[in-house]
Formats: sequence, structure tokens, C-alpha cells
Amino acid sequence: MVRFALKLIGASFLVLWWLVSGFFKKILDVLKLVARIKKIFVSQRENSKGGDR
Repeated sequence: MVRFALKLIGASFLVLWWLVSGFFKKILDVLKLVARIKKIFVSQRENSKGGDR
């Protein structure tokens, strides 16, 4: 009974760790995407100010 409880606790801990790490990875991916889009818009704005076409 004790071994079963320990296995259940270990499995639930692994599942919880998997969910939390996946969640933070998605947040990190979204932040990277936002930074990349922001960088593109900033570079476009600088190019339009230059008037060099």
C-alpha cells in the first residue's frame, strides 16, 4: 500500500512537472515571438525615416 502511494505521488509529481515546464516553455516561445515582431517593426520604422528608397 505504501509503495503504491509513493508511486502515485511520484507519477503525479512528474505529470505536474511536465505541465508546468510545458506552460513556461509556451510563455517563453510567445515572448520570443513578440520580441521578434517588435524588432521587425522597429527596423521598418527606421528604414521609413531614412527616406532612402
